[in-house]
Amino acid sequence: MIPKREFCASAYVIDPSTKKILLVRHKDYDRWIQPGGHIEEGEIPEETAVRETFEETGIKIKILGDHFPREEDYIRPLGIQRNRSSNGETFIDMIYPAIPIHNTEPKLNEESSDIKWFSREELENISVFNDIKITMDYILKEYF
Repeated sequence: MIPKREFCASAYVIDPSTKKILLVRHKDYDRWIQPGGHIEEGEIPEETAVRETFEETGIKIKILGDHFPREEDYIRPLGIQRNRSSNGETFIDMIYPAIPIHNTEPKLNEESSDIKWFSREELENISVFNDIKITMDYILKEYF
């Protein structure tokens, strides 16, 4: 039997002025993660990352990256993660670096138990997956 696979997209939102990352506290995992979610029918991954970030945080973002190989192509994701749930589902997550547009004040909603901006150092003291630290380090080095 083929395991269930779901396609998702998420954004690693970094504020260029503070170099902090925007994370949401996921209710099911009880960990801090980047905003993101399932790709809806007819949607491209970068649209999902923008939509989900706004829905989960109230913050509009701009995706960073290159259109490759042509300018009219979609923005190439920074990476494609394979995340597994406890029930065996696989979530294929296209991750994008992003910056906030204008407003950086998050608005809490029903999807998360909390939303905050964190410095890289603060990630060492919170419940976060290790890949978030690795990805933030890479984005800070390559984009800022």
